[in-house]
Amino acid sequence: MSLSFANAAKAKKLKEFFQQHGRIYIVVDATSDEVVVPGFLKGDPALRLVLNMRMPQVIHIREDALESDFSFSGQSYTCRIPMSRIWAAYLPEGDMEQGIIWEEDVPETIRAVVSAVRSLREDAPDTEQEASQGEESPGADEKPEEKRVRHLRVVK
Repeated sequence: MSLSFANAAKAKKLKEFFQQHGRIYIVVDATSDEVVVPGFLKGDPALRLVLNMRMPQVIHIREDALESDFSFSGQSYTCRIPMSRIWAAYLPEGDMEQGIIWEEDVPETIRAVVSAVRSLREDAPDTEQEASQGEESPGADEKPEEKRVRHLRVVK
């Protein structure tokens, strides 16, 4: 599969996801000189940008790049993001599980962080078990503590 075909397929999927939801985050590898964003955002391998159908400017999602005039701290800036530098899209209300990740475009630094976190998680259950083995169980006359279930709610 050629790069241009992969980018065209990604652009189509991104456009469909954006049109379906109306407001999404895209995650961009802004470490490349190909990515045109304000200087203070350059170098971020996981730059998040909001795309919203209600934005007054036109957002062009083309086969090779996403282009638009975005506003940063009240200042308009013409941005150009090559499709190959967009590596995820997800819903602001959710997490990355409710979106799209293009694995082949995830920056190496992000892969390393994810790998490190996964290895820490794999090690964590062993430490928890060791800690719980050292604790005494409550006596017959003591009541075990109730577990509180906390709920989050959306406040608008």
